[in-house]
Formats: sequence, C-alpha cells, structure tokens
Amino acid sequence: MKFIIFSILALSVISAEEPTCPLMIGEENDPEESTIVEGKQLGFCCGSCVKKFEENKAYYIAASKQLFIQFSDAEREKLGVDKVVLLTQRRCPIYSERIVNPNSPSVEYKGTKIYFWSSSALRRWNRDPDKYYQTAKELGILN
Repeated sequence: MKFIIFSILALSVISAEEPTCPLMIGEENDPEESTIVEGKQLGFCCGSCVKKFEENKAYYIAASKQLFIQFSDAEREKLGVDKVVLLTQRRCPIYSERIVNPNSPSVEYKGTKIYFWSSSALRRWNRDPDKYYQTAKELGILN
C-alpha cells in the first residue's frame, strides 16, 4: 500500500513539472519535437523552434539558461558557445515569450536594430511601429 501511495505521489510531482520550450518561453514541449546535441536530447514545443535552434545552436545555448546548464564547459567550448556575443535584445517585441537571435528578421528603428522572431512578427510591427515600440519599452524588451 505504501508503495502505491509513493508511486502516485512521485508521478504527480513528475507530471506537475512539464518541460517547457527554451525558445518559446512557457510553451509546453511536444514529445515529438526534439533534437540531439552532444548526446543530449533537447525538447522543444514545435518544429519551428527545432529548426531555429538547429540553425543557431551555439547562440541559443548561450541565450537560454535552460539549455546552457545542460552542457559542460568542454561541450560549450566544442560547440562554440564561448565565442557567442549575445544581443542586448533577447526577446521579440511582438511575441515577447520568444527568444531572437542575430539571424532573425530585423529592422532599423529610431537608430536601433530591432530583431523579430519571424517575418510575420516584422509585418505586424510595420503596421504600427510606434505602438509596438512603446509596448516593448514598457515590458523591458527594448532599451
């Protein structure tokens, strides 16, 4: 009986801690969306995140604490993480839960290069840049 109760408690703790995507903060990972780096299986919420990660592994490992802590110093050096220079802007001004990278779509605005998660985010920005700029400043996404 004690074993059954312990097993139920253990399973409830495990299920309460659903892994979330390291690129779309707060999104639950899809068990079918992952990649393997240095023998570690890394989970993501969707194929878009897997693709973005694959194109910018070192940058995203440096930018995401969730990813960073999964690799040893030697592994990070091998992957080039130690050579990454992080952008001062970490998140998209349109989709604030998504991490941008230096290859993300961008625009010059008020003398600053602003990065976006996707071309659709950039299109939304272009509809009303002043509004989105102000909101992103208030959220601390843009300085």
